[in-house]
Amino acid sequence: MKKMADMAYHCGIRVKLYPSNEQKRIIAVNDGAARAVYNHLVAVGNERYRLSKTAAFVPAYQDRLGYLDSVSGCLKNIKNALPYLYGPDVDDQAVANASKNYFASWKNRKELHSGFPVFKKKSNLQSYQTNAHYYFKDTKEGHNSNVWFLDKNHVTLPKLGRIRFGGSSLKVAEIIRRQEVCDIRIGTITVRRDSVGEYWASFQLASDTPFFHPLPKTGSERGIDLNLIELVNGSDGQASANMHFYREEQAALAKQQQKLSRMAVSAKKEGKELHDSRNYQKQRRKVAYIHRKVARQREEYLHVLSKHEVENQDFIAAEDLKVKNLVRNHRLAKAVSDAGWGSLLTKLSYKAESYGKEFVQVPPRFTSQTCSACGYVLKLEERLSLSDREWVCPACHTQHHRDTNAARVVLQIAKEKAATA
Repeated sequence: MKKMADMAYHCGIRVKLYPSNEQKRIIAVNDGAARAVYNHLVAVGNERYRLSKTAAFVPAYQDRLGYLDSVSGCLKNIKNALPYLYGPDVDDQAVANASKNYFASWKNRKELHSGFPVFKKKSNLQSYQTNAHYYFKDTKEGHNSNVWFLDKNHVTLPKLGRIRFGGSSLKVAEIIRRQEVCDIRIGTITVRRDSVGEYWASFQLASDTPFFHPLPKTGSERGIDLNLIELVNGSDGQASANMHFYREEQAALAKQQQKLSRMAVSAKKEGKELHDSRNYQKQRRKVAYIHRKVARQREEYLHVLSKHEVENQDFIAAEDLKVKNLVRNHRLAKAVSDAGWGSLLTKLSYKAESYGKEFVQVPPRFTSQTCSACGYVLKLEERLSLSDREWVCPACHTQHHRDTNAARVVLQIAKEKAATA
């Protein structure tokens, strides 16, 4: 069977797992193994960096660097340095993926200017990655992989074996049909426990036939401007509301967090560790549930909004916003994060590609300061502040709504960009 990278179409699916107590223990073991490997490589990397500065002058440092090389790098060296990784419940792929993620973080540091790899601490979240392997001949179970959807409610995973799950029956039925005719390949599987205590598995899927059918053409095009008053303002004058999901739950969340803080103080006075305090853990799950509820509401809303845009437009244009930079402003960080701009842009991008539509992003520079009617760019003394919602172009005297005008400018720039591409 072809490799994942050699297949034309890629997709993902997430299902909820219902593991037994023994399977929960194995998940915890592999989470600990993956975290230990990552932290081991971080420690080795940090020490290697410090010693390399003066190793040329200190022979002992050169010997130490040789030892550090012997306990990192390949999978065998790492397992020899951490012998408990040879345990029967440890998935070799969890170890390999932890090592791969560490070196990928260094690559992102160089290419995306992200932060240095840092130590991962133990928390209520658990996560590790494994991989599906395919064989030339069917196994005694009758399939050619160690990851196999047995039916609509059961899947076989490495080390965990047969495990019950819940998810979209239509999507799972399609996967089962395709795996029977060898028209699908499963790649990396991420098994995780969230802060509420529920278990999930995410599957990477690949195939040579598309997972989605192109949507019919509508002949419409639309530029969109993202803002904090209305989440989306369109070039056609239509707007989609910013629902402020976090703001709606903020009061309830603060109340539950106050209770959690008091329980933490009470547990410490009694000499209990927080993980041994039942009242604290029960309250912690309540707080985590509110956070998850907000995240799910926002995710569902953005899915519906992005699907609606892709269904009704053939050409969609938006600003290429650097959300990570925007949230550094402490006055806007909460509102920007609650709006979910980055998530919406990501969804528009992959859904447009999946359904045969075109999505173009343009630089946001001066889109709010440019007249969509004549192209005049406001000069320094004429620039609009964030509080200016209506303005009149000094050149052509056209009256504009700030965000609708910005969306029209975005559409114009995107069409020029698409024409020259």
